[in-house]
Amino acid sequence: MHFRSSLWGFASKLWQSRCGAVLAIRSYHEVTGDIITPSQVRGLDHLRDPRLNKGLAFTLAERQTLGIHGILPARYKTQEEQLQLCEISVNRYENPLNKYLYLTELHDFNERLFFRFLSENIEDLMPIVYTPTVGLACQRFGLIYRRPHGLFVTYNDRGHVFDVIKNWPEWDVRAICVTDGERILGLGDLGANGMGIPVGKLSLYTALAGIKPHQCLPIMADVGTNNIKLLEDPLYLGLRQKRVVGQEYDDFIDEFMEAVVRRYGQNTLIQFEDFGNPNAFRFLEKYRRSYCTFNDDIQGTAAVAVAGFYASQRVTQKSLKDYTFLFAGSGGAAIGIANLTVKAMVVDGLGIEEAYSKIYMVDADGLLTKSRNLDAHQAVKYVKDMPPMTNLAEIVSLVKPSVLIGVSATGGIFTTEILNIMAANNERPLIFALSNPTVKAECTAEDAYKQTEGRVIFSSGSPFPPVTMGEKTFHSGQGNNAYIFPGLALGVICTGTHHIPDEMFLIAAKELAKFVEISDIERGSLYPPLSKIRDVSLNIAIAVTQCAYDRGLASTYPEPQDKRKWLQSHLYNFNYETSMPTTWDWPQMPYIKTRELKPRDSYINEKNKNN
Repeated sequence: MHFRSSLWGFASKLWQSRCGAVLAIRSYHEVTGDIITPSQVRGLDHLRDPRLNKGLAFTLAERQTLGIHGILPARYKTQEEQLQLCEISVNRYENPLNKYLYLTELHDFNERLFFRFLSENIEDLMPIVYTPTVGLACQRFGLIYRRPHGLFVTYNDRGHVFDVIKNWPEWDVRAICVTDGERILGLGDLGANGMGIPVGKLSLYTALAGIKPHQCLPIMADVGTNNIKLLEDPLYLGLRQKRVVGQEYDDFIDEFMEAVVRRYGQNTLIQFEDFGNPNAFRFLEKYRRSYCTFNDDIQGTAAVAVAGFYASQRVTQKSLKDYTFLFAGSGGAAIGIANLTVKAMVVDGLGIEEAYSKIYMVDADGLLTKSRNLDAHQAVKYVKDMPPMTNLAEIVSLVKPSVLIGVSATGGIFTTEILNIMAANNERPLIFALSNPTVKAECTAEDAYKQTEGRVIFSSGSPFPPVTMGEKTFHSGQGNNAYIFPGLALGVICTGTHHIPDEMFLIAAKELAKFVEISDIERGSLYPPLSKIRDVSLNIAIAVTQCAYDRGLASTYPEPQDKRKWLQSHLYNFNYETSMPTTWDWPQMPYIKTRELKPRDSYINEKNKNN
């Protein structure tokens, strides 16, 4: 007995002596999931963990009960007061990158406050947490990196990708956004610096659709970079090698997909983001029927563009099948928009071949024509039997498009001449300058409005300032994928959808178009105000949920009758919750007379006496 008690005492002293060191290396989050086990969370954990931290919003009772009274100053603040301080703080910065850094630090300090601040100020903060500022953040990633917000899975980890993924402390991941950094926005190959894109995308999952943040995982699939400037940059944080290509690259991505399913389940949503065009198409076709996956650059961009086409009908009074489309660019975004547009025209009653004939494409070498031998091109369905042409203005003049769509990542190619031709050929020309970031846009909002005498229906991929012409001011709308992917993801995640058909993106486009008022279009926007985006996301989720059950793609049963209420029950709560442990009363125990408790010696004597 003495040896055992001494051993226990030694162990206790050893634990106490090392307690500080143990606490210093606690996990990324003190809690995982959204269910807290009180016995595993200490008082100080509520200040250290951004999911638990409320700053000065801890009440006196919470401070005393949790053992943090005195660690915080005496002042108590409501979450509303904290939001006011956040607004003052972020507006003190003039440089957008400094605003981005402030919001990142807020996210690292107080998660609920960050997401509520973002969701309630999305019009002001969307350009900060996403395009265009996120592009600059990616370019400076090696300088501004502070704390992990996702996983870096490198090519050197092949054969052990699952071991890397299981290092992420969350077990209930439902959505993953992955990039290999090869084509970040319009900035090209940024390698591991592209991690800012999946982080930004998934923050919008929560802010715009209410998907719980612990269910989201950003991943960088680091296979190197061909950007020489980055390879020579001492601040670069990724693999310092040329990109892995060919079969080795494909095998690595295969292993990644299998590891995700093994760790989180077959219905885990995997969003591909900013892969190079050839790989983006290959992986979409390769995985879409065996995994729950989509490519936002191809399908998300398509849905938001088609929503703009639908909304424009209220002004043009034309059906989609009466439009003619010309794309400047023939990459992933162009083909995605074109393919979904064809589906929309077929739904409108047009034959599929006639629908293809309504769409023209131009790349760096000119109009896509049969004389160029483009049989292996991804846009082969849109190749025309016409003489070769290279001058964009001449092509616009010949084709006479109703809709001119820029997805070329080449700034300023919609020249004054081209805009004038569009205005001459159309009463209300539709011009979409969708390339990101702003410097890559095919034209500015100011040029579009002034060269068409204000008759243009304009949309851009990045925001532009208002344009004033005479007594009228135009506020052009941003054709941001954020109108689409958060709501679509919410519906897919909640229903446990197996695969994501193109039909869901067409449904999402229609739902988005329903929110556009004539007044929105007249003020210059084909999209509803960003202040409505959470309502848009919920309606898209409801429509996607209905589609999932109608198509037999859902795995969550029974099918909910009130889908709006059911989806709302799954949403993240942006408001603070109590940090006090739950307590409850028991009823008074009934009186039952018990036997007399006898001392041990009396028991032994009585036993010997009986023997």
